[in-house]
Amino acid sequence: MTARGQARRLAMIDAAKAVFIENGYERTTLDMVIARAGGSRRTLYECFGDKAGLFRAVVEENTETLLSTLADMPRELRTPRDVLSHYAKAYLDMVLSRDALALFRLMVAESPKFPELGEAFYQAGPLRLRNHLTEYLRRAHDAGQMQVPDALLAARHFFGLIKSDHQMSALLCASGTENQTDTGAHARAAVDVFLRGYRATVRDQVT
Repeated sequence: MTARGQARRLAMIDAAKAVFIENGYERTTLDMVIARAGGSRRTLYECFGDKAGLFRAVVEENTETLLSTLADMPRELRTPRDVLSHYAKAYLDMVLSRDALALFRLMVAESPKFPELGEAFYQAGPLRLRNHLTEYLRRAHDAGQMQVPDALLAARHFFGLIKSDHQMSALLCASGTENQTDTGAHARAAVDVFLRGYRATVRDQVT
């Protein structure tokens, strides 16, 4: 795809995200997206296939942004504590972002009518991130940096610790949400607990 074509594709994804959030999946039409992004129906179909494909692209782009952040981790961050703290902060910032919360609310509302979209959302977002972390934990175990006999279970524990009640209270706009601004402190504390449970090497333990 040319640079111009990629720019057009990203413009359609950005426009679609805004329209989906404003109107919900069922009420969103491709004409609404085209009106906001410009371009043509033909271009949209060539890039995404249909409305479901466009929605999946929105979720994939959000996930890709986080994975790119993780890939750009400074080279000096190589201990499990450094890697997991970086991952935890980036993940928590993403799931608590306004757009991510809005997309999550949208999927909770729309999944009963469109279960295939719920599955697409899960595959493109949460499952992809979990698989990414699971692979890292397997490597850390094989390298003797941590003791993680079940990397998949450990990844589930990790995300549970990181999200804690932060995501739920933010989704519900509950009182106290405004006090959850220091995501870095929460991420570090959650990583401390995780490393104690999965026995990072002595030099990487909390002192």
